[in-house]
Amino acid sequence: MRITGRRVTVLGAGQTGLAAAHFLSAQGAQVYLSERAALAPEAAHDLEAWGVEYEQDGHSERALAQAELIVPSPGIPISAPILRAARRRGIPIIGELELGYLACPSRRIIAVTGSVGKTTTVSLIEHLLRANGHQVVRAGNEAQPFVAALPQIGPETIVLLEVSSFQLETVEKFRSQVSVFTCFAPNHLDRHGTLAAYLALKCRLFHCQTEGDWAIVQRQIELPSGLQARLVRFDGSELNGLEQRELLPHQCANLAAAWLACRALDPEIQLARLELNKALALPHRIQFVAQVAGIDFYDDSKATCSAATQAALQGFSSSLVLIVGGRSKGEDLSQLVQAIRERDLKSVLLMGEAAPQFARALSAAGYRRFHYVDNLSEAVRLALELKPQSCLLSPACASFDQFSNYRERGRVFQGIVRAVA
Repeated sequence: MRITGRRVTVLGAGQTGLAAAHFLSAQGAQVYLSERAALAPEAAHDLEAWGVEYEQDGHSERALAQAELIVPSPGIPISAPILRAARRRGIPIIGELELGYLACPSRRIIAVTGSVGKTTTVSLIEHLLRANGHQVVRAGNEAQPFVAALPQIGPETIVLLEVSSFQLETVEKFRSQVSVFTCFAPNHLDRHGTLAAYLALKCRLFHCQTEGDWAIVQRQIELPSGLQARLVRFDGSELNGLEQRELLPHQCANLAAAWLACRALDPEIQLARLELNKALALPHRIQFVAQVAGIDFYDDSKATCSAATQAALQGFSSSLVLIVGGRSKGEDLSQLVQAIRERDLKSVLLMGEAAPQFARALSAAGYRRFHYVDNLSEAVRLALELKPQSCLLSPACASFDQFSNYRERGRVFQGIVRAVA
């Protein structure tokens, strides 16, 4: 793709948008960045240093009028008015993931998607490859943007990408040598509308693969016809007792997916070299925070959908207080409520915009041991009064009603617990 001299509009001034603007400017493009909100002072400073013109507080006509190419950030849905207008005018749209792929000097790419388990599987793959002597650069969702990682990548580098459904909305030519689909469950329905549309987006990861590539797919996922890559199914049983400690079922499946993905590139990969504790020690993912008054507090703020919270519950006994709630993604909560009933939890604490939705679902199932709380401070205080063995923050919702992202939510929770401790 020709970049030099082209007029390119970048939409969004988050981490991905800024990385794309920097990359394009360095390649000689005439870049204009358009941001819906107010720009952070440091972002404005960087754009000026790179010679990138910008606007803030909304997308103006100029964002379209000057554009020969548009690069939207993943947070901007393909249905956004400015992108619909761009398509009507015939302006090409390319995502940062595709942009990075077209400029990448290596074709040794492992891409991981899935409703839950992406980051854990990527961490396992990274640790396993490094333990076996491979050079790996990690990028994508939950890591540095792909274009920002390009200076670290050579022809033989293994590129490890975590890929979201948001990123897959704008891919056309992206191809990974190994594609991993960890699991499929309802998520992001507030953006994608239907489960069928969401699954179709996830499966775009396989569209450009050929017979020489690999598709590592969880056994229960129903794939559409037309897959060209070599298909390998997994569910955790493939390890044949090779796991190094007792794992929860979803962790076992993630480890199997990681091992199979690594073996696709290097059949001699040794699982015994993996330091499993380090690979699984990820922030805000069932992360132990502290023990207070005999209660173990855990931060699972990354659980932003009900499937993630269901998986987390498998590791706890009935003497558990669960904190859920936030901004709903439009999910049906029936399966999560059933898991709560089966676990017979001590109590469920409901917070945020979705609290009434949880209350209705729990009441309809005959489960009455729940309480409303206004914030995380109140949730921690009430958990201390209830005296369970454990208290788990696993919200099953997005964080945007009260926090900027799940990381801030987790940090606030940890800060409250440690202050009490």
